[in-house]
Amino acid sequence: MTGRAGLALFEAYIPSIQILPLIDRWFGSMRKNSKGLAITELFVPLFCFFMDGTSRHITWFDYLKADKGYAGVIGSSNLASSHTIKRLFSKFSFVRGYLFRRLLQHLFIWRLKITKPKVIMLGMDTMVLDNDDALKRHGVQPTYKKVKGFHPLQLNWGRFFVDAVFRGGKKHSNHSDTADRMLVYIVEKIRKEYRPDVPIIVRMDAGFYDHELFEIMEYLKIGY
Repeated sequence: MTGRAGLALFEAYIPSIQILPLIDRWFGSMRKNSKGLAITELFVPLFCFFMDGTSRHITWFDYLKADKGYAGVIGSSNLASSHTIKRLFSKFSFVRGYLFRRLLQHLFIWRLKITKPKVIMLGMDTMVLDNDDALKRHGVQPTYKKVKGFHPLQLNWGRFFVDAVFRGGKKHSNHSDTADRMLVYIVEKIRKEYRPDVPIIVRMDAGFYDHELFEIMEYLKIGY
């Protein structure tokens, strides 16, 4: 028996949002050997791993692979080992990072078309990722919270992520023109694929109080 029965509901939810065909289309080329697991059979256990949160270590996949109860819960008879997951991560290039952003944006527009909101309220913020406890910390930088890690920029709609850019820890909230380009792209996508006249409001903290960013939002005719 396993104490993670709630993952069965999450595993059933994943295909219901039509995400697996997109993963197969955009990331299927990462599978070089036809004898191995399909790319979707790697992503589903990954999603469950992140949702579970019992461990943050890749070696936990070896423990899960030996747990027949866990395999039954998430509906998979052949789970990946930690070495398989490491090989998968090693194949991620900078370009494939953009595909993940595209995946988030696709799901966002899909949800807009279902819920049909009269006003779209977006939130822009950053989040410090603390990497101080890791034995190998490649690429970490000091953050304003006095830990070494990363400082990604995120755009959300309620509890859903709309877009995200992974950045070094020393990057401040409004570093470079990342926030500008993120807003321009998502606003144009909303007006093209959802509704051209829908009111859009962006909420942010003082870290984004910048005249150039305000000009961009005035140009886009969105509230802030």
